[in-house]
Amino acid sequence: MSSAIGRTEHPVGVQDAVEALERACAIPAKRRAVKVSGIVDTICRHAFEDGLNTDDLRAVVRVISRKTELDQSSVTSLIKNLYPAQRVAEDIVVTVVGALGQGKGKPSLGTQNGLVKWLVTVHSIIDRANVLSRLYGVLFGMLDMISIRTPLCHLLSLITRRRHVKPFRIQRLLELSRGLSNEPALQGLLRVYKDYYPDIILSNTSTSRNSFPPRPDSEWQNRLRSIIEASAIPDEAISEQHHGFRLLRRKYRTGREAVIPEAHTFKANEASVTLEEVDSVDDFIGRLERIEPPGQMVSFLADPLLQKYVDLRPTPISNNRIDLWLATSLEEEYNSAQSAMDSTPEFAELLQNIHRHTRYTKTIRPVVLRFLAAYLPVWDAVTGFDDLLGILSYIPIQSFQKAYGTYFTPLEKSCANGNPSSYSKLITFYENLIQHWTDQVLSFQNPSKDDMSAHRRSLEDLATHVSSICLSLAVSLPTDSGSPLLMAVLGFYETLSGVPQDTIVPILLPPPHLSYLLAQSASTTTFSRICGIYASYKGAFDRHPKPISNYIHHDTTTSFNSILRDLYNSLWGSKALQVTDNSPAFFCTPALRDSLNSCLSGIEPEYSVGIAFGLSNNAWLASLSAAAWWSLEEGEMERRGYDRDAMRWHKGPVSQKSLESLSKNGGVSVPLLDYKRFVLEWLAARGCGGFAELMYATHAKLRR
Repeated sequence: MSSAIGRTEHPVGVQDAVEALERACAIPAKRRAVKVSGIVDTICRHAFEDGLNTDDLRAVVRVISRKTELDQSSVTSLIKNLYPAQRVAEDIVVTVVGALGQGKGKPSLGTQNGLVKWLVTVHSIIDRANVLSRLYGVLFGMLDMISIRTPLCHLLSLITRRRHVKPFRIQRLLELSRGLSNEPALQGLLRVYKDYYPDIILSNTSTSRNSFPPRPDSEWQNRLRSIIEASAIPDEAISEQHHGFRLLRRKYRTGREAVIPEAHTFKANEASVTLEEVDSVDDFIGRLERIEPPGQMVSFLADPLLQKYVDLRPTPISNNRIDLWLATSLEEEYNSAQSAMDSTPEFAELLQNIHRHTRYTKTIRPVVLRFLAAYLPVWDAVTGFDDLLGILSYIPIQSFQKAYGTYFTPLEKSCANGNPSSYSKLITFYENLIQHWTDQVLSFQNPSKDDMSAHRRSLEDLATHVSSICLSLAVSLPTDSGSPLLMAVLGFYETLSGVPQDTIVPILLPPPHLSYLLAQSASTTTFSRICGIYASYKGAFDRHPKPISNYIHHDTTTSFNSILRDLYNSLWGSKALQVTDNSPAFFCTPALRDSLNSCLSGIEPEYSVGIAFGLSNNAWLASLSAAAWWSLEEGEMERRGYDRDAMRWHKGPVSQKSLESLSKNGGVSVPLLDYKRFVLEWLAARGCGGFAELMYATHAKLRR
């Protein structure tokens, strides 16, 4: 390795380049055998493409953190390309902080400025986040340095917590502020201090764009994100998502103020505990009973920490403050909508925050419910469509007729434009609603018989209403494979069939006509999913308290058994489209089935309707079953060590007769049931598991 560096060629590997840089930085430029520019280019190119691992990053930082023989342009290039491929180690941060200040061995002021800016950029991916907190006193003591004061104030603004705010530091900041004519970055740091002690710091902390930490260079940040995504650091390490145990602070100013204000405690004193100083889950739990509430309680809609505080320490005063703010803001939007005025951009943001909070708590605040009841009749059916549907899906269980007249009618009217995407969102909304109502019913403790009956009727009325919508849409709109509407309908019944039914939550079946329509779809996936839905229903009937007739009407069980039998016959036996035990047989009359049989036998004497719908000949599955058989046949050949050239291969399609003939005439011997089971499992492994679920739920021998 040393010989490679001694030559005049540029080092190829980054490790060679780093070692060469460590040697070259101690040698004056005129005495070097290798041009340092080539070494720097190698390191920068590797750092830009793949990032620097901890060892290489540590070595480079040690070089640029002290006074060396390197020229300033080389050092600046290295700082601009300090992309870490892993979390930044604690000792690297200490090295960078140790490079700041005045001293004989310190790097240039330009280098120090660049290093502080680098700390601002990577502070969120430092391995131990408290390392900068422990170095707070050192960093604060360097505010006298004009060359690094601006980025240093930005760094201190990001890491300052209540424990750092000391009287002597407040006094020092006020002295600097008065002597420097309101320097923007210094005013930003002073404003952070004022958040903790507003009664002590009475000076005017004016704000400007430069008083906030600057937005990181987008190109640099995107490159770092790409490097991190390809490394071992979780994506959330560099994202701006909050861990939930520190007050949310917007790092960057936008063109307008956010409708939900940030949480600030304005009545704090030296003896009080505020949310601003909470920095971890331990801090939050240990100080929960002593925390002073912030000034704007409605900030809980957007702030995870305040949300937890409100939920764990609810008080009438806090709830009244929240409701008063919401009522005032929502009333303004209602008056605008009633006057046919356009809604404000702030309203969309407010709805988004209310939706987020509702999804978190699974409940809607009463003031929001009252607003929705008044607002929906004058709603323009456009503003906040998705968020309104999301909020409404958490309406508490009640009489469906009442909820439909109050809330749901405007939603359905808004979908009357015939846009399939609107219809699919409506079906998805009802899916989320019935899931929420079911969860509520199952959570009730010892409900009365009247309540049980009312809840059961509400669920039945909701399912019946949605079923009529689904059937109407399925026959009036195109439901191509993969269409959002078809996916929404299937998703609704998959949710409905999967809820835990008992004596309170009824088994709610889709209409027979809709089931048959979906089962005859041109999509194999749709056919598989409807089979899976009925397999799930079969399991629900098996688990239901007995006798079932005490809870479910006889007509319902008869209809279910008929559809289940028809689906089974269309895949497994030779009775497809055959009316048995009063089953509709896909509404194929016996006369029509006889005509189809005559037509098929005229094409091929061995063909019939029953055979045409089996696994091997089914129009949806024939090619897939053939591929599954080839895989099975290949596996049998290899497992038994047969000579492939001497063996007879099956020509297809597979049947009982063809398998017996194959076994007698030099082919593999596979029982028909094993073949069918293999096909089902082969299909399930490729996303069509509904067929296997249905067969295992209905075929006792296959299940054994």
